[in-house]
Amino acid sequence: MKHRGFTLIELLVVIAIIAILAAILFPVFAQAKASAKKAASMSNMKQCALGVMMYIGDFDDTYDAGAGNCWFYPWDGGWAWDTQPYMKSLAVMRDPSDPQSKRDHYSWELPPGNPGVSISIVSNGYTWQNSPGDWSTSVGGVMGLDQSKGQTTRCGGPTSGWMNRGRTNAGAVNKPSETIMLALRAGSLNIWGMDDMLTGVTWWDYGCGGPGLIPNGTAPDSPYVAGDAAGASYNVNDKTQKWGAIYTPYANTSPFAFCDGHVKAMNPAATNPNPKATYINGPWPGFFADGHDPQNMWDAYRQ
Repeated sequence: MKHRGFTLIELLVVIAIIAILAAILFPVFAQAKASAKKAASMSNMKQCALGVMMYIGDFDDTYDAGAGNCWFYPWDGGWAWDTQPYMKSLAVMRDPSDPQSKRDHYSWELPPGNPGVSISIVSNGYTWQNSPGDWSTSVGGVMGLDQSKGQTTRCGGPTSGWMNRGRTNAGAVNKPSETIMLALRAGSLNIWGMDDMLTGVTWWDYGCGGPGLIPNGTAPDSPYVAGDAAGASYNVNDKTQKWGAIYTPYANTSPFAFCDGHVKAMNPAATNPNPKATYINGPWPGFFADGHDPQNMWDAYRQ
Protein backbone atom coordinates (compact mmCIF):
# COMPACT_ATOMS: atom_id res chain seq x y z
CA MET A 1 0.00 0.00 0.00
CA LYS A 2 1.41 3.32 -1.06
CA HIS A 3 1.37 6.37 1.28
CA ARG A 4 0.80 9.52 -0.68
CA GLY A 5 2.20 12.75 0.89
CA PHE A 6 1.41 16.37 0.15
CA THR A 7 2.80 17.77 -3.02
CA LEU A 8 4.82 20.98 -3.02
CA ILE A 9 1.94 22.81 -4.68
CA GLU A 10 -0.49 21.67 -1.98
CA LEU A 11 1.87 22.82 0.77
CA LEU A 12 2.32 26.20 -0.88
CA VAL A 13 -1.45 26.60 -1.18
CA VAL A 14 -1.94 25.82 2.53
CA ILE A 15 0.84 28.23 3.49
CA ALA A 16 -0.70 30.93 1.30
CA ILE A 17 -4.12 30.42 2.91
CA ILE A 18 -2.59 30.64 6.41
CA ALA A 19 -0.73 33.82 5.43
CA ILE A 20 -3.92 35.39 4.07
CA LEU A 21 -5.84 34.51 7.24
CA ALA A 22 -3.02 35.91 9.39
CA ALA A 23 -2.99 39.13 7.37
CA ILE A 24 -6.73 39.46 7.93
CA LEU A 25 -6.82 38.48 11.60
CA PHE A 26 -3.71 40.15 13.06
CA PRO A 27 -5.00 43.70 12.47
CA VAL A 28 -8.32 42.64 13.98
CA PHE A 29 -6.53 41.32 17.06
CA ALA A 30 -4.47 44.53 17.30
CA GLN A 31 -7.62 46.63 16.97
CA ALA A 32 -9.35 44.58 19.65
CA LYS A 33 -6.37 45.02 21.98
CA ALA A 34 -6.32 48.77 21.35
CA SER A 35 -10.07 48.98 22.00
CA ALA A 36 -9.64 47.09 25.28
CA LYS A 37 -6.88 49.49 26.36
CA LYS A 38 -8.99 52.49 25.43
CA ALA A 39 -11.92 51.13 27.44
CA ALA A 40 -9.62 50.61 30.44
CA SER A 41 -8.24 54.12 29.98
CA MET A 42 -11.72 55.65 29.93
CA SER A 43 -12.67 53.64 33.01
CA ASN A 44 -9.56 54.78 34.89
CA MET A 45 -10.24 58.40 33.98
CA LYS A 46 -13.83 58.03 35.20
CA GLN A 47 -12.70 56.55 38.52
CA CYS A 48 -10.27 59.43 39.06
CA ALA A 49 -12.98 61.97 38.25
CA LEU A 50 -15.32 60.33 40.76
CA GLY A 51 -12.53 60.35 43.36
CA VAL A 52 -12.03 64.09 42.84
CA MET A 53 -15.77 64.71 43.11
CA MET A 54 -15.94 62.78 46.39
CA TYR A 55 -13.04 64.88 47.67
CA ILE A 56 -14.93 68.04 46.66
CA GLY A 57 -17.96 66.84 48.61
CA ASP A 58 -15.88 66.45 51.76
CA PHE A 59 -14.07 69.79 51.46
CA ASP A 60 -16.74 72.49 51.21
CA ASP A 61 -17.36 72.01 47.50
CA THR A 62 -13.75 73.01 46.75
CA TYR A 63 -11.24 71.41 44.41
CA ASP A 64 -7.84 70.38 45.66
CA ALA A 65 -4.78 72.21 44.32
CA GLY A 66 -2.50 70.94 41.60
CA ALA A 67 0.39 71.97 43.86
CA GLY A 68 0.66 73.84 47.13
CA ASN A 69 3.20 76.42 48.31
CA CYS A 70 6.08 74.02 48.70
CA TRP A 71 5.34 71.88 45.63
CA PHE A 72 6.37 68.80 47.63
CA TYR A 73 3.15 66.88 48.12
CA PRO A 74 3.95 64.92 51.29
CA TRP A 75 4.26 68.36 52.97
CA ASP A 76 1.50 70.48 51.53
CA GLY A 77 -0.35 68.33 49.05
CA GLY A 78 -1.28 68.02 45.41
CA TRP A 79 -4.46 66.61 43.92
CA ALA A 80 -3.00 63.22 42.97
CA TRP A 81 -1.68 62.79 46.51
CA ASP A 82 -4.66 64.15 48.44
CA THR A 83 -7.39 62.33 46.52
CA GLN A 84 -5.68 58.94 46.64
CA PRO A 85 -7.76 57.76 49.65
CA TYR A 86 -10.87 58.18 47.49
CA MET A 87 -9.46 55.99 44.72
CA LYS A 88 -7.98 53.18 46.83
CA SER A 89 -5.59 52.14 44.06
CA LEU A 90 -2.78 53.88 42.23
CA ALA A 91 -3.49 51.67 39.24
CA VAL A 92 -6.50 53.77 38.24
CA MET A 93 -4.19 56.76 37.83
CA ARG A 94 -2.14 54.97 35.18
CA ASP A 95 -3.03 54.53 31.53
CA PRO A 96 -2.53 51.00 30.15
CA SER A 97 -0.67 52.43 27.13
CA ASP A 98 1.68 54.67 29.14
CA PRO A 99 5.30 53.39 29.05
CA GLN A 100 5.83 55.30 32.35
CA SER A 101 9.15 56.85 31.36
CA LYS A 102 11.12 58.50 34.19
CA ARG A 103 13.06 60.86 31.91
CA ASP A 104 11.28 63.99 33.16
CA HIS A 105 11.95 63.34 36.85
CA TYR A 106 14.93 63.83 39.09
CA SER A 107 16.27 60.75 40.87
CA TRP A 108 15.54 62.27 44.29
CA GLU A 109 11.80 62.19 43.55
CA LEU A 110 11.79 58.41 43.29
CA PRO A 111 12.33 55.51 45.72
CA PRO A 112 14.19 54.82 47.89
CA GLY A 113 14.63 58.50 48.81
CA ASN A 114 11.03 59.56 48.18
CA PRO A 115 7.81 57.68 47.41
CA GLY A 116 7.05 59.16 43.99
CA VAL A 117 5.20 56.77 41.67
CA SER A 118 4.27 56.92 38.01
CA ILE A 119 0.84 58.19 37.01
CA SER A 120 -0.70 59.19 33.69
CA ILE A 121 -3.64 61.39 34.69
CA VAL A 122 -3.00 65.08 35.40
CA SER A 123 -5.14 68.03 36.46
CA ASN A 124 -6.18 71.11 34.51
CA GLY A 125 -3.92 73.78 35.97
CA TYR A 126 -4.17 76.20 33.03
CA THR A 127 -2.00 79.25 33.86
CA TRP A 128 -1.16 82.54 32.15
CA GLN A 129 1.14 85.49 32.71
CA ASN A 130 -0.68 88.59 33.89
CA SER A 131 1.26 90.80 31.47
CA PRO A 132 4.32 90.53 29.20
CA GLY A 133 7.51 90.52 31.24
CA ASP A 134 5.57 89.98 34.47
CA TRP A 135 6.34 86.73 36.27
CA SER A 136 3.17 86.88 38.32
CA THR A 137 0.45 84.63 36.96
CA SER A 138 -3.21 83.76 37.21
CA VAL A 139 -4.64 80.26 37.20
CA GLY A 140 -7.70 79.61 35.07
CA GLY A 141 -7.83 75.84 35.49
CA VAL A 142 -9.72 74.03 38.22
CA MET A 143 -6.65 72.65 40.02
CA GLY A 144 -3.63 74.93 39.74
CA LEU A 145 -1.10 76.52 42.08
CA ASP A 146 -2.40 77.24 45.56
CA GLN A 147 -0.11 80.09 46.57
CA SER A 148 0.10 83.86 46.41
CA LYS A 149 2.78 86.51 46.16
CA GLY A 150 4.76 87.08 49.36
CA GLN A 151 3.06 84.23 51.20
CA THR A 152 5.34 82.35 53.61
CA THR A 153 5.60 78.70 52.64
CA ARG A 154 6.14 75.57 54.67
CA CYS A 155 9.53 75.39 52.97
CA GLY A 156 10.69 78.36 55.05
CA GLY A 157 10.62 81.34 52.67
CA PRO A 158 8.15 83.61 50.86
CA THR A 159 6.98 82.90 47.35
CA SER A 160 8.37 85.36 44.83
CA GLY A 161 5.81 86.20 42.19
CA TRP A 162 2.90 83.83 41.97
CA MET A 163 -0.68 85.00 42.10
CA ASN A 164 -3.79 82.93 41.64
CA ARG A 165 -7.39 82.45 42.66
CA GLY A 166 -6.58 80.00 45.45
CA ARG A 167 -8.44 76.73 45.41
CA THR A 168 -11.38 76.65 43.03
CA ASN A 169 -14.92 76.43 44.32
CA ALA A 170 -16.90 74.04 42.17
CA GLY A 171 -19.72 76.56 41.91
CA ALA A 172 -17.37 79.09 40.29
CA VAL A 173 -16.88 76.88 37.21
CA ASN A 174 -19.25 78.42 34.68
CA LYS A 175 -19.51 75.51 32.24
CA PRO A 176 -18.85 72.31 34.23
CA SER A 177 -19.97 69.96 31.45
CA GLU A 178 -17.57 71.69 29.02
CA THR A 179 -14.61 72.40 31.33
CA ILE A 180 -11.75 69.94 31.62
CA MET A 181 -10.93 68.57 35.05
CA LEU A 182 -8.40 65.84 34.20
CA ALA A 183 -6.36 64.88 31.14
CA LEU A 184 -3.80 62.30 30.05
CA ARG A 185 -0.04 62.94 29.97
CA ALA A 186 2.44 60.08 29.75
CA GLY A 187 5.29 59.74 32.22
CA SER A 188 3.86 61.87 35.03
CA LEU A 189 4.44 61.48 38.78
CA ASN A 190 2.48 62.09 41.99
CA ILE A 191 4.92 63.90 44.27
CA TRP A 192 6.35 67.23 43.12
CA GLY A 193 5.66 70.54 41.40
CA MET A 194 4.09 70.11 38.01
CA ASP A 195 4.28 66.33 38.19
CA ASP A 196 0.50 65.99 38.27
CA MET A 197 -0.82 69.02 36.40
CA LEU A 198 -0.75 70.85 33.05
CA THR A 199 -0.18 74.60 33.22
CA GLY A 200 -0.19 75.70 29.61
CA VAL A 201 3.35 77.08 29.94
CA THR A 202 6.61 75.54 28.82
CA TRP A 203 8.65 76.74 31.82
CA TRP A 204 8.07 73.39 33.55
CA ASP A 205 9.49 71.29 30.74
CA TYR A 206 12.98 71.02 32.20
CA GLY A 207 12.90 68.55 35.02
CA CYS A 208 9.86 70.06 36.70
CA GLY A 209 7.41 67.26 36.18
CA GLY A 210 7.21 66.86 32.45
CA PRO A 211 5.80 68.86 29.52
CA GLY A 212 3.34 71.55 30.54
CA LEU A 213 1.85 72.88 27.31
CA ILE A 214 -1.91 72.42 26.93
CA PRO A 215 -3.31 72.01 23.41
CA ASN A 216 -3.19 75.45 21.86
CA GLY A 217 -5.59 75.25 18.96
CA THR A 218 -4.14 76.07 15.56
CA ALA A 219 -0.54 76.49 16.66
CA PRO A 220 2.27 76.03 14.10
CA ASP A 221 2.31 72.66 12.41
CA SER A 222 5.44 71.38 14.13
CA PRO A 223 6.21 68.92 16.94
CA TYR A 224 6.15 70.17 20.51
CA VAL A 225 9.73 69.98 21.83
CA ALA A 226 10.48 69.79 25.57
CA GLY A 227 13.52 69.01 27.70
CA ASP A 228 13.92 66.23 30.21
CA ALA A 229 15.51 66.28 33.68
CA ALA A 230 18.93 65.75 32.14
CA GLY A 231 18.48 68.72 29.78
CA ALA A 232 18.06 66.62 26.63
CA SER A 233 15.44 67.77 24.12
CA TYR A 234 12.78 65.44 22.76
CA ASN A 235 9.51 65.56 20.87
CA VAL A 236 6.50 65.36 23.15
CA ASN A 237 4.34 64.28 20.25
CA ASP A 238 5.20 63.65 16.64
CA LYS A 239 2.22 65.50 15.23
CA THR A 240 1.85 69.18 16.08
CA GLN A 241 1.87 71.65 18.94
CA LYS A 242 -1.91 71.56 18.68
CA TRP A 243 -1.85 68.50 20.94
CA GLY A 244 0.44 70.10 23.52
CA ALA A 245 1.59 67.58 26.13
CA ILE A 246 -1.53 65.43 25.85
CA TYR A 247 -0.86 61.72 25.32
CA THR A 248 -2.86 60.37 22.38
CA PRO A 249 -2.41 56.60 22.04
CA TYR A 250 -5.97 55.98 20.83
CA ALA A 251 -6.24 56.90 17.15
CA ASN A 252 -5.25 60.53 17.75
CA THR A 253 -7.71 60.87 20.63
CA SER A 254 -7.30 61.00 24.39
CA PRO A 255 -9.76 60.66 27.28
CA PHE A 256 -10.73 63.84 29.16
CA ALA A 257 -12.71 64.09 32.40
CA PHE A 258 -14.98 67.12 32.74
CA CYS A 259 -16.08 68.98 35.84
CA ASP A 260 -19.53 67.39 35.85
CA GLY A 261 -17.88 63.96 36.08
CA HIS A 262 -18.42 62.66 32.54
CA VAL A 263 -15.51 61.36 30.44
CA LYS A 264 -15.09 61.79 26.70
CA ALA A 265 -12.42 60.80 24.18
CA MET A 266 -11.46 63.76 21.97
CA ASN A 267 -8.76 65.00 19.66
CA PRO A 268 -6.80 67.39 21.94
CA ALA A 269 -6.89 70.24 19.42
CA ALA A 270 -10.68 70.37 19.80
CA THR A 271 -10.32 71.39 23.46
CA ASN A 272 -8.89 74.79 22.49
CA PRO A 273 -9.70 75.47 18.83
CA ASN A 274 -8.83 79.17 18.58
CA PRO A 275 -5.35 80.19 17.38
CA LYS A 276 -3.73 81.87 20.35
CA ALA A 277 -0.60 81.39 22.44
CA THR A 278 -2.31 80.22 25.61
CA TYR A 279 1.00 79.32 27.25
CA ILE A 280 2.24 82.94 27.27
CA ASN A 281 -0.47 85.55 26.85
CA GLY A 282 -3.50 84.09 28.59
CA PRO A 283 -6.92 85.59 27.89
CA TRP A 284 -7.14 88.11 25.07
CA PRO A 285 -8.32 91.43 26.51
CA GLY A 286 -10.53 93.20 24.02
CA PHE A 287 -10.81 90.27 21.60
CA PHE A 288 -13.52 88.60 23.65
CA ALA A 289 -16.00 90.52 25.77
CA ASP A 290 -14.33 89.55 29.06
CA GLY A 291 -10.95 88.42 27.79
CA HIS A 292 -11.86 84.74 28.08
CA ASP A 293 -12.27 82.56 25.01
CA PRO A 294 -15.66 80.78 25.36
CA GLN A 295 -14.33 77.81 23.36
CA ASN A 296 -11.26 77.17 25.52
CA MET A 297 -12.25 74.13 27.57
CA TRP A 298 -9.30 74.68 29.92
CA ASP A 299 -10.56 78.06 31.14
CA ALA A 300 -12.91 77.39 34.06
CA TYR A 301 -14.03 81.01 34.32
CA ARG A 302 -15.11 81.72 30.76
CA GLN A 303 -18.72 82.67 30.14
